[in-house]
Amino acid sequence: MGASESTATELVVLTGISGSGKSTALHALEDAGYFCVDNLPGPMLETLLTLADDHPRMSRVAIVTDVREASHFPDVARHIQAAIDADRAMRVLFLDASDDRIITRFKETRRAHPLITMGVVETLGEAVEHERESLRPLRALASTVVNTTGLSVHELKRRVKALFPADHLDEMPIHVTSFGFRHGIPPEADFVFDVRYLPNPYFVEELRDGTGLDEEVASYVFEATATQKVLSHIDALIFDVLPLARHEGKPSLTVAIGCTGGHHRSVAVSEALHKLLIDRGERTLVAHRDIGR
Repeated sequence: MGASESTATELVVLTGISGSGKSTALHALEDAGYFCVDNLPGPMLETLLTLADDHPRMSRVAIVTDVREASHFPDVARHIQAAIDADRAMRVLFLDASDDRIITRFKETRRAHPLITMGVVETLGEAVEHERESLRPLRALASTVVNTTGLSVHELKRRVKALFPADHLDEMPIHVTSFGFRHGIPPEADFVFDVRYLPNPYFVEELRDGTGLDEEVASYVFEATATQKVLSHIDALIFDVLPLARHEGKPSLTVAIGCTGGHHRSVAVSEALHKLLIDRGERTLVAHRDIGR
């Protein structure tokens, strides 16, 4: 493969000591828009990259390769080196942690070390020592080494996202959805706001069969000063929460606004909140779960 063809796919090779946080890091890469493959055998790397080059939606690929592959395919580092030599746009991220912390994590999760499961060694101490030796060639290829000994799960996610940011600046979309309480609260909601105490168009005969998407219905709901105040308070809270949610590494934020049936008030308020967020430049989607019921 020539150098002119080899820059189509951006590749991240995630490797490191078992228990150092590779699963957490892989989830962070997935949130950042990478096509992720765990436990990929080294000989299949070039096949995956060739496939990715032909599919625009696979422009960013992340794979995990570790002691599992190194045990079955001792030359896994050679396949990675071949991709580097072919001028692939790639980075190798190696995660590490102290022996004591690795052993503690395995004890806390009550999971067996892969080398013990495979029958290579019998104790955790032997497993960590053997694994470090097996992964020495992979560590030598690393462009970045992150020691996770003192990192929490959330801190590791933030570190990985800082190293491999999403394609778009705003990586956390906001989902605004209206709903009717009689049909249940949306289980995916991060915030739930009740607007059943606002003026109800259902009791206005000429508005009853409409929805909050109709200008007449929305105007009726927002004629009340209370509606405008409620919308302002909801918007202010979301404005304050967004930077905190992004710092925490949330992949998205769902705001659910409910009235009795999900046809009038909740729809009108959701639409108005959506417009405010869009006007501020937030990546926002709006949906009305129960408007057709």
